[in-house]
Amino acid sequence: MDPLVPSDPTTKEYKEWRVSDLDGSSLTEIHMVLSTVVLSYWCWKCKTAAEFHRNPAKFSGRSWQHFVFECTVFLVPMFMALTEHYLYTTIAVLIGTGIYYRKQIPNAPYRADKWAPDPRADSFKQSFAPGKITPKSYLSIYRAEMMLLTCFCILAVDFNVFPLKFAKVETFGTSIMDLGVGSFVFSAGVVGAKSVLPKRVDGKIVALSLWQQLKAGLWTSLPVLVLGIARFVLTESVDYQKHATEYGTHWNFFFTLGLLPICVPLGLSLCGDLRVTSMALLVVYQALYSLTPLGNWLEHADRTNIVAANREGIFSFVGYLAMFLLGMSLGQEVLPDAPTFKARRMRLVSVLGVWTTALISFFLFSFVLGIEPSRRFANAPYCFWVAGFNAAMLWVFMVIEEDVDSKLPPQLARAGRPAGYEVPVILEAINVNSLTTFLVANLLTGAINMQVETLLCTT
Repeated sequence: MDPLVPSDPTTKEYKEWRVSDLDGSSLTEIHMVLSTVVLSYWCWKCKTAAEFHRNPAKFSGRSWQHFVFECTVFLVPMFMALTEHYLYTTIAVLIGTGIYYRKQIPNAPYRADKWAPDPRADSFKQSFAPGKITPKSYLSIYRAEMMLLTCFCILAVDFNVFPLKFAKVETFGTSIMDLGVGSFVFSAGVVGAKSVLPKRVDGKIVALSLWQQLKAGLWTSLPVLVLGIARFVLTESVDYQKHATEYGTHWNFFFTLGLLPICVPLGLSLCGDLRVTSMALLVVYQALYSLTPLGNWLEHADRTNIVAANREGIFSFVGYLAMFLLGMSLGQEVLPDAPTFKARRMRLVSVLGVWTTALISFFLFSFVLGIEPSRRFANAPYCFWVAGFNAAMLWVFMVIEEDVDSKLPPQLARAGRPAGYEVPVILEAINVNSLTTFLVANLLTGAINMQVETLLCTT
């Protein structure tokens, strides 16, 4: 064995060495593994719709049978895929199960005049009010799935059963955990768009001023920044393993999350179009990185002062801010209630446009300009990859919901749906308590690592 390589897997040095200098995995493999997330939702949606259609009066999405099915269809495939246990078998089983339940959903009632208005259109017109934002099931499921993926990975990476090619890469490359970190920020941006949308107050549409947005952002940021300080103090006090090239010597992900809501109103004050602001940030940041000595300094500088010691966290914040703004721009499209049934379907085109734009930008930077994605510094290719993946996921969730719900009779299409039909109970709980879930996942990860020698576990 190399004398420079720590030999004792129970030491802090070994645990830090284990996750250093990783190269990640291919985009094809990453997307193949994460396809199980979409297939799990498809299976659940088809089974739920089939049961609801068969007996709407007795349907209950909160029974123990449904809870067991949710655990089976959402948690088991994720574990199997992320630990490389029968990946292709898992995908095949999910596809077969989805097809089986999909065929159990009867076709929608025959419409002799296919050009006549859709019967569901009236419910949209009656329930629409300018400035009103009702929960979107596809958005709740998308966000909860990304949170579940992130929490699973931060614990699993400390066990040998988790392939290291899925862990965070050192500098350049792609991995599932890299995608998970970015997806956390992007999905937060999608739902964070609610804070900048005009609000309905006493029947009037009111837009928040810059000061009101800054005040709201500060109150949102304060508890997260406190958590960041607490995490730093705790990890230092117990000498917890730390990978310095991840965010820096003192920086952690909570600081990045906490600063985002404060900076968003400032970006909006410069330009009202979030897409323009985010694109400008990424282009300028990437140009400085690639065309000036900044890139070489970021990659090789010694940690001799506070800025150099935390350069990953400080400079990657620019990329994460741009990613957050891209998520908010998408949120502005999908969060407000659609005024008509046709407008709701046109959102599929809007999300598809974001996906296409991000995909083209990613290929331009990565394959034309030859710039590899870097989660460590959140460069432009990385941000566009994350934005494209998340837009694609959201679009597929929307298509699944539209396809399955279109099979329901008009009287069941919008009104009278019981709890547990729109969103699985597990994912609803995660979505409603997202910050708490993330905090508990981090605390449990730390507690397990301190009490159990995870690398000595054989299964």
